[in-house]
Amino acid sequence: MRRTTAATVLLAALLAAGCSNGDDGGGDEKVEATSSASAPSASGKLAGVWGPKLSEATDGKDAVCNEVGDQACAEHLTDIALVVGDLELAVNEAGGSSSYPRTVAELEKVDAAVDAYSDHECLNDENAGIKGSPCPDDAQTILTGGQTLVLALQADEGVS
Repeated sequence: MRRTTAATVLLAALLAAGCSNGDDGGGDEKVEATSSASAPSASGKLAGVWGPKLSEATDGKDAVCNEVGDQACAEHLTDIALVVGDLELAVNEAGGSSSYPRTVAELEKVDAAVDAYSDHECLNDENAGIKGSPCPDDAQTILTGGQTLVLALQADEGVS
């Protein structure tokens, strides 16, 4: 539940920042579709279902997060965080850390990065990309989290 809350906080920050930018709400459909994804049954393999979802969420335009404080980067990170939150629910339904120890460890890393990105107030921070800022590391952890989670799921399920 904590990861879903972290994604919600990041989403709320994005919506607050996006209210004044003339956005037509087109991004809301993508977020809604992602967050309403249903989890497979506990007897099903999660890697086969969630691998493509994670890949789709992490695929983005080239250099979308070159400026980690930009709205486009924050939206991309939010999309990833929402899929990760849905995956967490599916993992919990499928046995949690006893069945998916590597996946749960990776989920915790992504969750911590989402929290940190919000806590560091990276969105709209013109200094987010300067040397010494924690924002690039936060964004990188979220961006690579989807790929790492696919590998963790496969390892936990013994998929080769």
